[in-house]
Amino acid sequence: MRNKSLVRMEVNFWRRQSKRAGMSTIYCRITVKGEQLDITSTGVTITTDHWHGKRVSADEPQAPLLNERLVIIEEQLLSIYNNLIRNKELVTAGRIKRLFLEEKNRISLASAFEAYLKDSAIDPDRKLQKSSVTVYDNVRKKVINFLIAHQALDLLVDEFDREWLLKFRRWMKTVPLKGGKIGHADSYIAKQSQTIRDVIVWCVERKLVENNPLGKVRIPQAEYADPVYLTEDQFKRLRKHRFKNDALQRTADVFILLCRCGFHYGDLEDFVKSHRTALKKGLDGKPWMIKDRIKTKVSIRVPVFAEVKAIVDKYGGWEQLPVPSDQKFNGYLKVIAAELGLPEDLSSKAGRKTFTDWCFNTLLLSTDAVVVLLGRKSSKGLEVYGRPDERRVIAELSESKALKKRK
Repeated sequence: MRNKSLVRMEVNFWRRQSKRAGMSTIYCRITVKGEQLDITSTGVTITTDHWHGKRVSADEPQAPLLNERLVIIEEQLLSIYNNLIRNKELVTAGRIKRLFLEEKNRISLASAFEAYLKDSAIDPDRKLQKSSVTVYDNVRKKVINFLIAHQALDLLVDEFDREWLLKFRRWMKTVPLKGGKIGHADSYIAKQSQTIRDVIVWCVERKLVENNPLGKVRIPQAEYADPVYLTEDQFKRLRKHRFKNDALQRTADVFILLCRCGFHYGDLEDFVKSHRTALKKGLDGKPWMIKDRIKTKVSIRVPVFAEVKAIVDKYGGWEQLPVPSDQKFNGYLKVIAAELGLPEDLSSKAGRKTFTDWCFNTLLLSTDAVVVLLGRKSSKGLEVYGRPDERRVIAELSESKALKKRK
């Protein structure tokens, strides 16, 4: 039989018209034993018509993000309520409000990520591209899903210590992925873990928390799998093949170009738009592709190799180059890979990796030269794209003067 003396609490959100025309701010209210009390403004401001009484409607562009904020506030209030009930303490609307406002001064990890994203997007010093902010947002979504799975959506920043990080890493290894796969790669988990640490450091710098709970925790370095690239034989086979489907042929042509310029797909799209100024005469008097990378602003400097010139000439110039969306491009690549027996996980990134392998093991270029060609600040992490192997050793041994003297 239900205990009629048990105190119940309802959490509701309501809108108040903002000073800005056509806009409203969402407020939070609780009801305990018939007593209603306004708790706080949620900080969510929306178009007035985009509120359906409980949550922000899908008509609002940022609806998922804003509704997450409301869920977090609701979870925080319910957590305070449940703790009072569990400890058999006095439960009143006023007491819950006081405890909530005290707790509000300690930021949750979920709220910290949201604040970090907003700050990163407008930080004039970092000048992040939209794609970089999207990467951070993907980490935030993973963290939210992890916290929900562990019923800890209200976990505070200063509570995310080594044990919680280990839980997160274990969860990332077992979470179901698209295509039936289970668990993320170690390299991906390492990057996500580092982003969490960056968010916490940001909180400390902004005095949102006093201490970094991961300050002395060592995050394992990423273990990268062997790069997916085309061998010289595979690349030659791709160049010679003629696809009956025009979309596949166009995709193959663009991929061939990527394999001989080393661009990220976004940088290729950007170069096509700016080729009139980015295509320049190099110090050797020959045409070079010179532009700043979208992500890092480090200059890419690549000669226009013969394979690139052939593709551009085929389509009548850079402005005519058929560059579809990255998602559509990768979809066509999977079909090309199946038809020619190429690596099944072929993607636009494999073009950059094929270029790196070619530079190291066919052209026998130095690491410093490859760093310049790829537009990187240093060689740190270069193994993601390619590395010298026994082909390089064999070639260098054949040119070794010391070895020739021994013979």
